[in-house]
Amino acid sequence: MKLFSPRYVGMLLLLVIVAFATIYPLGMILYGSFRSAAPGEPGYFTFNGYIEGFSDPTIVKCLINTFSLGATRTFISMVLAIFFCWIIVRTDTPLKGMLEILIWINFFIPSLPIAMAWILLLDPSYGVFNQWLMKLPFIDGPVFDIYSFWGIVWVRIAFSTSVRVLMFAPAFRNMDAALEESARMSGASNLTTLIRITFPALMPAILGTTLLGFIKSLESFEVELLLGMPAKFFVFSTKVYDMLRWEPPQYPPAMALSAVFMAVIIGLVFLNRFVVQRRQYTTVTGKGYRTSPIRLGKWRYVTLAYVIVYACVFLILPLAILVVGTFMKVSGMFELPDPYTLTHWQAVLTDPLFIRSIINSLIVCGSAALGGMLFFSFLSYINIRTKLPGRGALDFMSWLPWAVPGLLLAVGLLWVFLGGIPGMVALYGTLYILIIALIINQMPMGVRVMDGTMVQISKELEESARMSGASWLYTFRRIMMPLLIPTYVSTAVIIFLGSIRDIAIVVLLYTPKSKVLSILMLEHYIGMSPEKGMVVGLIITAMCILVAIIARAVGVTLRPSS
Repeated sequence: MKLFSPRYVGMLLLLVIVAFATIYPLGMILYGSFRSAAPGEPGYFTFNGYIEGFSDPTIVKCLINTFSLGATRTFISMVLAIFFCWIIVRTDTPLKGMLEILIWINFFIPSLPIAMAWILLLDPSYGVFNQWLMKLPFIDGPVFDIYSFWGIVWVRIAFSTSVRVLMFAPAFRNMDAALEESARMSGASNLTTLIRITFPALMPAILGTTLLGFIKSLESFEVELLLGMPAKFFVFSTKVYDMLRWEPPQYPPAMALSAVFMAVIIGLVFLNRFVVQRRQYTTVTGKGYRTSPIRLGKWRYVTLAYVIVYACVFLILPLAILVVGTFMKVSGMFELPDPYTLTHWQAVLTDPLFIRSIINSLIVCGSAALGGMLFFSFLSYINIRTKLPGRGALDFMSWLPWAVPGLLLAVGLLWVFLGGIPGMVALYGTLYILIIALIINQMPMGVRVMDGTMVQISKELEESARMSGASWLYTFRRIMMPLLIPTYVSTAVIIFLGSIRDIAIVVLLYTPKSKVLSILMLEHYIGMSPEKGMVVGLIITAMCILVAIIARAVGVTLRPSS
């Protein structure tokens, strides 16, 4: 390749763009940790941020809370996800397809509305379950407290399990069932086979996705904010948010804490890659393999009951109580003589701020979906289908947004636009900054989904076009893009749904003019109008479920590369 050939220059330009979107914000976090002032303001280099940040006696407790929550959620959701994948892929459980659909829906339902619903059920003062239980003669006080460590774990467990099921499922589907059949022919029970054969054979996928899931669980923000603040239970993300929302904002210690936390997370990412690369097990051979379902006999009704209970507890119940909550005069006050009203719906639907927020959400999420869809397919094509130098670095950088929590990435982007390259400040407060942030945040998932299809397309099609004199760009546009249309739709749906419910990545970047639905929901709930917050949350949830069901009905699949 010539040094100044279009392909070389184009690849170099692409590397610069992706590095600017991923490495530069992370570098600005480190830069900001040594500055004495807020982004864009004059200051000097100092270590005061680190001194102030780590002299705070609550910081150690915050870090312990963060990693304890992450480890607990990861362990519970890993066990549930393995069991659910086994039910869906390997057994003859009736209605197992329903479980897969519920998991698909749970993946896209926003966490904050579900947390609102569980508050109505488990609040110590007015929660429905606590009120019912306290009517028993042997119970004096509330049994459940949603504003606690285990309350946060409970609310997030459905989403965490859904993520891991979607990541484990491809490995389960590709595993040769003959391995399990051999064990059963030797007298092993289904449970023994699951523990001694299936689990060890899938260890690479389990280790990789579990550690990655743990990393992602550390970025949880809105549930910890909603349920942790009343109990003064802080995690890293809510502590940094709290520092940046003080008057005046405490930028130096917040940036110093962010820099240290970022270093820990990046270390975990490299540990994840090391573990996965060192442990290799062959589960699919070249002779063809079978995936015949395991016949559970009468036990299939036990697994069916488990599926039904899971659906009722983690989906139907919270959604039903959320609907009820939107019609209450005062949130949780079921004992009022006439507790229901349409006032909150009328107030929300006629509020100009709601109208502007929904328009902003559609513009921002739609633009992120379309722009991300095309950009991610281009990145995937370069990495999978070409031999251009630098494609390995391109692939690594596309993973980086998953290496840091969403709020941390937002902090870095805040410095990029306010204290980085001159002129970038003009984008702050516009919808463009939110679109850019969401595309960056969704990059790892989008590229992985595109990779899953890109590797399946025969190279002969491109080679035929090249032999006819077509350039690689022309080949991508006329050959690859038409073949990728189903995956384009899948990627666009995933980005749209992931963006419309995201709070952490936009909470530090919006202004009143660029407010979106997720932020409006959060502001209503933590302000003085929790009932309006439920209305907005239910509208977002309904949008997500509707889009997810339509996407599923037309064959859209979520297939991250495994």
